[in-house]
Amino acid sequence: MSENNVNDRLEQSSMGGTPKVNPDEQRKYLGTFRERVSFAIKIKDLGNSNAIQDLNKEFENNSSYQLILNGNLSHDLISPFIKLASQNNIKFVIKTDSFYKTEPENYGVVYANKQSININKIDFENKYNHNNDSQKNDSSKKDSKSSFMDKIKNIFK
Repeated sequence: MSENNVNDRLEQSSMGGTPKVNPDEQRKYLGTFRERVSFAIKIKDLGNSNAIQDLNKEFENNSSYQLILNGNLSHDLISPFIKLASQNNIKFVIKTDSFYKTEPENYGVVYANKQSININKIDFENKYNHNNDSQKNDSSKKDSKSSFMDKIKNIFK
């Protein structure tokens, strides 16, 4: 090792250790990287009954992954997920560091692998399309109404 490298390491250690890679990403995904996440549920969706069912599907597909829970949330919110993990013999960890936020848009539950798996859709809202069907119907009605109104407006131009 060169003398500069040793000095750099000593300086880093005296300042609190080695720097983390992508610390914001790790805080967002409860201590892991996005590329390792298979499924994630935002805090606002933890009470949704479909969240438990979808997580159970993930357990059936990949039983070797680990469930990570935001321990700064109330026990009532995370206990169904702990129970499900226990019933399915899934490893889980509860993270209680103060930098794990409890806002509705933050993640409360993350199911992740130890290595990179690079799954495109990981969010509960998008992965199993529970709400998208009704939203598509609503948006198609709106689109047809607006296109009809646009046609009428174009006639009078």
